[in-house]
Amino acid sequence: MVQKVCLDTDVTIAILNNEDGAFKFIERIEEFDVFISTITLFELLQRETNLDIIEVFRDRVKVLNFDELSSRKASSIYKDLKKKGKIVDFRDVFIASICLVNNCKLATLNGKHFENIEGLNLI
Repeated sequence: MVQKVCLDTDVTIAILNNEDGAFKFIERIEEFDVFISTITLFELLQRETNLDIIEVFRDRVKVLNFDELSSRKASSIYKDLKKKGKIVDFRDVFIASICLVNNCKLATLNGKHFENIEGLNLI
């Protein structure tokens, strides 16, 4: 069974910028099915320039949608984090919910943003 990994926005940007740390991620995920979320795509498309590189990258990965199941999961995650006093940015909650609903690991450079989300597997 092929494992799935969803790239967080920071990892995607590092890959697009050919940063040193990005190569390590690519090596670790080369046997995975690779995805990005619609949230990451939104964040990437906020750029004012060089959108062509984003379109090329987008065509090489699959995109996971923030759908009703993800929305319900995000609400549950948010409530749990709020109860614990561990609120994180809503976009990170959305990305985490998409990963959980789609049984994906999350590749991120910001582990602290996601460490309190129960059941989320980080790379």
